[in-house]
Amino acid sequence: MARALNRRLPDRIRGAGTLYLWLRRGRTALRVARRLSATGREHEFIDACARIPLGEGVVQVCTADLCSALSEAEAQDTRALFIPGDGVPQLPDFARMTSLHALDVLARSGWLLDQLAEGRFISFFHPIVHAEDIDRVFAHEALLRGVERDGSIVAPQPILTLAREAGLLSEVDSAACRSAIREAARQGPQCVFINFSPAAIRDPEAHLNSTVQAIEEVALPRERVVFEVTEADRYGDTPRLQQVLNAYRRAGFRVALDDLGAGWSTLNLVHRVRPDFIKLDRELIRGVHDDPVKALIARKLLEIGHGMGIGTVVEGIEVEAELSWVRENGADFVQGFLLGKPSPVVRS
Repeated sequence: MARALNRRLPDRIRGAGTLYLWLRRGRTALRVARRLSATGREHEFIDACARIPLGEGVVQVCTADLCSALSEAEAQDTRALFIPGDGVPQLPDFARMTSLHALDVLARSGWLLDQLAEGRFISFFHPIVHAEDIDRVFAHEALLRGVERDGSIVAPQPILTLAREAGLLSEVDSAACRSAIREAARQGPQCVFINFSPAAIRDPEAHLNSTVQAIEEVALPRERVVFEVTEADRYGDTPRLQQVLNAYRRAGFRVALDDLGAGWSTLNLVHRVRPDFIKLDRELIRGVHDDPVKALIARKLLEIGHGMGIGTVVEGIEVEAELSWVRENGADFVQGFLLGKPSPVVRS
């Protein structure tokens, strides 16, 4: 796996070399020149081309620094070419010319590829408790975290943002799923909610097969696994999504639909997908006790869940008033920082 992943980032972008930038706008050239001077980076301009010698492993730092000084449109408009060593561009090299933005994503993805190749993803577990008895844990949601080589923890957002930009979302989703399965098997008897983004999976059938294999390897009972469908609105093909989720159900897993109330498309999926659980969106629940419109929408969603025999999970509970409101309106389960924070160890 490591060899295949590292092929996504050519060695010529990892080492020392020279970065060439072709700047189409005068103001862009001025911003680049000021940024290079401010950082003390060696450079020279030849007409509209900037030549920047870079040492080993500096490409990522330099491209990120330059992109931060430019607008996204300027970074997209600036053409970039990295030449290894002390060489100068030859005619065949120009086939690799790309935008500064794309080169920055490619350079930064080396960090993510290393995370994937070295298996440095772990899961934190966020408790989901019974609404009427918050001391009773029903399940835990497995949440992605990265681990740097020095042991420091990496939050999920930069991982997912970079994965999306670099076209590695499917690999990250699969790695997160394997981590959740592996660690949930060691933790305890409760159910585990594993985030599952159909939009990130290139081959749903292959993903299901690899998931089943991972679960069987650690002897995790399938009835304890709930796949929490995220970003369902990005998938676009509702009939296909139904087929995918039905396949997971036939394999013995349960399904939850996340972010209900965040948009019409997710709500429209409830009657089509008929999930085992629905999770009400945290933005809808924030301040629900003080907002009559939010209260009306949330109350109706809870009624829909109960009417269809679907378990209801309200997430984002942060204050006692929100907890009181969802209890009064019949939520089955609740989740949020008021009730417990994500931790590498599950709550019994």
